[in-house]
Amino acid sequence: MEIPLPRPQQHFLFVTNPFQGHINPAVDDAGVLHVPYSDGFDEGFNPAVHDAGTYKAHATATARETLSAVVARLAARGQPVTCIVYTFLVPWVPDVACAHGVPAALFWIQPAAVFAVYYHYFHGRDATIVACANGPDPGATICLPGLPPLRADALPSVVSITSPEHRHYLVLDLVRDLFLSLDEHKPRVLVNTFDALEADALRAVPQFEIAAVGPVVPDADAPPSGADLLRRHDPKAYMEWLDTNPARSVVYVSFGSVLSVSKRQEVEMKRGLEATGRPYLWVARKAADEGASPDSSTSSAGNGARGPVVEWCDQVRVLSHPAVGCFVTHCGWNSTLESVTRGVPMVAVPHWTDQPTVAWLVEARMGAGVRARVDSEGVVERGELQRCVEMVMGDGEAASVILAQSDRWRRLASEAMSPRGTSETNLQAFAYAGAAVNTVQGLRAPSCDLRLSSSNANPARIHDAVSSTPQNGSTLIESLFFKPKELSQMQALSPVNIYLDQCPVSCLASARF
Repeated sequence: MEIPLPRPQQHFLFVTNPFQGHINPAVDDAGVLHVPYSDGFDEGFNPAVHDAGTYKAHATATARETLSAVVARLAARGQPVTCIVYTFLVPWVPDVACAHGVPAALFWIQPAAVFAVYYHYFHGRDATIVACANGPDPGATICLPGLPPLRADALPSVVSITSPEHRHYLVLDLVRDLFLSLDEHKPRVLVNTFDALEADALRAVPQFEIAAVGPVVPDADAPPSGADLLRRHDPKAYMEWLDTNPARSVVYVSFGSVLSVSKRQEVEMKRGLEATGRPYLWVARKAADEGASPDSSTSSAGNGARGPVVEWCDQVRVLSHPAVGCFVTHCGWNSTLESVTRGVPMVAVPHWTDQPTVAWLVEARMGAGVRARVDSEGVVERGELQRCVEMVMGDGEAASVILAQSDRWRRLASEAMSPRGTSETNLQAFAYAGAAVNTVQGLRAPSCDLRLSSSNANPARIHDAVSSTPQNGSTLIESLFFKPKELSQMQALSPVNIYLDQCPVSCLASARF
């Protein structure tokens, strides 16, 4: 008599690094338990003590060893990992997955267009791209296979780096490592975007199996996540203040969880916001050069100021509020998708990495905003900010067109994540492919009834897609990310000041669904 095989558990392990923008799309911790995880620098990386030149090699070797131990320990517990999903600054993960015979998939958390530019850069077109990026004419364009012509100021900033002495060279080096690993292992690539927005870019690198699974953004009604690295404040005051303002009247300003601006930019921002005559909510971190915050005259809605200035806010809740009519943003991809899914027009103020390309998508591809011009010091002056806000929120035809386009892209994003939408379909296919791999390896895959949320703002969409196994077993989701403390001490290597003073230790998060 044939003995039936045990019904295995689908078990996805998510591995990322400790930037909030990398954790947000990959890790949701409803019902998740966290335990400490070491990357070899338990007390943080200190350039005065540790050798910056050997940091990457040491951290990579330790990370491989500890991740391998995690995978082995899970297997010994009877919970073998069936797929490892990782983000782009941990390029060594597929090596560990391969050593354990586990499939791996890259979760690309930037636009597909950025992935394509990087691919071409690392596959023989670096000289052409560098020449365009560093040329005297910022309006010069470059044509890369599968992509529309891109201006020099639409290219990701790291492709302009030519010297190992550049302070952002480590980022370029890590991206190079990633593409070397991709060429070796050929994992599936899941992209936090949607077909209607980047159909050409998603097909620009046929060497890989690339699928759009976005937009992956939080739900405004979701409870706070334990994976948040920044100090949270009570949202009551600013949410009640928003309630007092008319629809589409408030300018919301935030430059993300990493970036701090110069003191001069801070002053120009303040004067420009006041000049618009509109109420505003401003998330302002300490200035990068002088350690100052906006003065007390703009620290609250009172005292003659036009709106509150806070160090943190619940961005998704703010963007979901009907009073918000414009988002002045650094064009981080998470922030941009959050704005797109809420139909909020944008003023794009990109700074580095993928942000110039995101600004191009906002202005040229979607028509859902306008890009602010900067001066020779990279500062958006007060008059330019006022001009851009009026262009987006004013009574003219341009504002009407931008608002209509913003609403159009909101609908298209929602359609992508509807039950039969392109991204939802791709996500289901990925989950079923994992089950198929288990079957090929001699395991009986659980049948998955993937009834995913039709909301385009589901914070755990990737988790949902692999976790619904109502009849033949459950799925285990675990997430692993590095200790943020060390990054706060790597100012010489990091691109901008990092606010991680209240961060948790590295975590291995697990949940049974």
